[in-house]
Amino acid sequence: MRIFNGIAGLYLIWISGTLLYTVAAAGQANEVLISVTRADTKQPMPDVIIHATPVGSNVKVKQASVGFTDAEGKYRFAFIEPVVLHLSYLGFSSLTDTLYNAAARVYQMKPVAKDMADLVITGQYAPGSAKNSLYEVKVINQDVLKAKGANNLREALQNELHIDLGQDQVFGSSLSINGISGEGIKIMVDGVPIVGRSDGKIDLSQINLSNIDRIEVVEGPLSVMYGADALGGVINIITKTYQQEKINLNFKTYYESVGQYNAEMYSGFTFGKNQIYLSGGRYFFDGFSTVDTLLRFQEWKPREQYFADAKYIHSRNRFRYSVLGSFFREIMWNRSAPRVAYDGNDWIYAGDDTRYLTYRPRVSTSLMYRFKDNYQMDLLLGYSGFMRYNNQYIKNLVKGTMKLVNAPDVHDTTFYHHVLFRGTYSMPAWNNRLQFLFGTEVNQEFTRQNRIAGKQRQAGDYAAYGSMRINITKGLDIQPAVRFSYNTLFNTPLIPSLHLRYAHKNLITCRASYGRGYRAPSLKELFLLFFDSNHSLKGNEQLLPEDGHTVNSSFDYTPQIQKIRLRVGASGFYNFIRNKIDWRIVPSPGPEPDTFQYFNIKNYSTTGGDVHVGYDFSDWSVQLSGMLTHYRLMQSKTDITRMNSIDITASTTYKIPKAQVQLFLYYKYNGAKPVFSINNSLQSGRRDAFHSLDASLSRAFWKNRIQVQAGVRNILNVTNVGASGIAGVGHNFNPNAVNMLWGRTVFASLVIGYAK
Repeated sequence: MRIFNGIAGLYLIWISGTLLYTVAAAGQANEVLISVTRADTKQPMPDVIIHATPVGSNVKVKQASVGFTDAEGKYRFAFIEPVVLHLSYLGFSSLTDTLYNAAARVYQMKPVAKDMADLVITGQYAPGSAKNSLYEVKVINQDVLKAKGANNLREALQNELHIDLGQDQVFGSSLSINGISGEGIKIMVDGVPIVGRSDGKIDLSQINLSNIDRIEVVEGPLSVMYGADALGGVINIITKTYQQEKINLNFKTYYESVGQYNAEMYSGFTFGKNQIYLSGGRYFFDGFSTVDTLLRFQEWKPREQYFADAKYIHSRNRFRYSVLGSFFREIMWNRSAPRVAYDGNDWIYAGDDTRYLTYRPRVSTSLMYRFKDNYQMDLLLGYSGFMRYNNQYIKNLVKGTMKLVNAPDVHDTTFYHHVLFRGTYSMPAWNNRLQFLFGTEVNQEFTRQNRIAGKQRQAGDYAAYGSMRINITKGLDIQPAVRFSYNTLFNTPLIPSLHLRYAHKNLITCRASYGRGYRAPSLKELFLLFFDSNHSLKGNEQLLPEDGHTVNSSFDYTPQIQKIRLRVGASGFYNFIRNKIDWRIVPSPGPEPDTFQYFNIKNYSTTGGDVHVGYDFSDWSVQLSGMLTHYRLMQSKTDITRMNSIDITASTTYKIPKAQVQLFLYYKYNGAKPVFSINNSLQSGRRDAFHSLDASLSRAFWKNRIQVQAGVRNILNVTNVGASGIAGVGHNFNPNAVNMLWGRTVFASLVIGYAK
């Protein structure tokens, strides 16, 4: 009996052990091997983000595992239950698959360069779709730049609805966004500000587009993210960051009948995880004038530009490092009409010529590191410089010799150096329904010039900022933000902003935002000191900072009707600036010229909105927009100047499949714009309305290795536009007109390329 009981006990123990082993084996996970390669080259893809979400978890992010493929493009994880796999890598089509067993999987990811066109980075936590941005980012992509035949930023922004361009004979082209101009607009290249303003303007024709991928424009203040000078808007020029080919070589020539001759080269190389982009060229313009009676003098000054750019990128999906260097040199001549002069031996014909030699160096380096679970760190260190040498010469028009004027006060040397450091850290929370961003920024600016009190000045701005994006419910997001800053010259206020976005079924998108803008006076506005026989210009150390508030809203409806894509939308804006800085004329009691000095105007505001319609069908695309802007300038409660302005734009693109020709047409009605100035009291003038119309066609040959474009700019032959009530320090030859365009011209470009 004892033997039987012993055998029975051993049997029960064996049965129990077998059951325990079976249960344990049933719960043990099998390992799944995932392999990822490029579809085009079959090379392994490291650092691909892989989300594995259990099928029965209602796709909750907190239950998903996140990992990255290794150097061989492989990823292993434990398989316990069926999961949904999502594979993503910047610049490649995402993949989604469901795994019901532990069998090994091999995935091929296709590079899709066209997806990059929808990405925006200006003011974002991380690169993302423009549709998902909380504020509207307008993208001028490569297709638009090529259609316009744009060579520089001025030509790229021509005929854009919310942007108004101006022109000074010496300072160059400038812009305003929704009525805010000058120091209130921040222009950047890959997030690094461009410095060196003359009378508050950056000459847009000095910013070439040779190595540019796209231009992102944000209306309204981004002062929380980018600090001062972002009161009215931001223009961020994005350089090349991705190409599908291993080798891409392009040589471009451009001719315009006004006397423009350009030649440039662009190249891009991709090897492994590294990319190198090189570009360089020469632009030459021999000048243009509508005035035929003054020999040698030209309203549009002749200029010669040389530029070179280089960029290196080492990238993985969770790590990216880049270094960029840029060099720019321009020589511009301001030649006078001939005059009779005595050279010490005889009477001769002479010319008074001023040479403007400008350099714009720029260097930056950036680092992006993406941790697990979408935690991301971005670091940016950049330098931007501006050097300008003004020298006056007397030219003997008989012998052709030149002599430097022996008077130090007529020469000037200007240096600006700007150093920037910006670091941000973003992180998700609460199942990705919350996103946080924390940042710090250091700006240090130095200037040395003869026409400034003390010859040398500097200013620093140091800030910390943060924002939080909250997903209230499906399609509804809100983002409050705040910036704390310290300025070495002025007390700075707390700068808040609030953005809201609602999207419904990818058809309707509504946005609304409020932001406070702040701008400290520039070093030149504070300390300018320049006197000669023709000029009396003075800064003002008692200036107060500009303090502004902006409200923006927009509505877009984009239904998809079979092959037709319709876009209908509207937007509105309100800008208010207190203590706006502008010139004021201080009358001279004697024969000396009146003094122009910077002062604070009481209040300035612009209010307006637009409606726009877009239509795409097959090979035809049409866009039509109209905008109304109300300008108001107030110096006191009883002294108010107001004006309304209407702008209209229209563009169309048509592709002829059989001929493989694309036709482009761009039109803009530029409404009358106010011109404000201050003497002893507020004065108001206006620039008359005018029309502009451009057309071009392009065709590619030999499998896109050769691209030819030809077109007509300014078909309506607009040159100088009538103006009245203008008083300021500009260099317009005609006091009753302003230079806007240089008349009707014909242009042609040829691009020869090689890609592999």
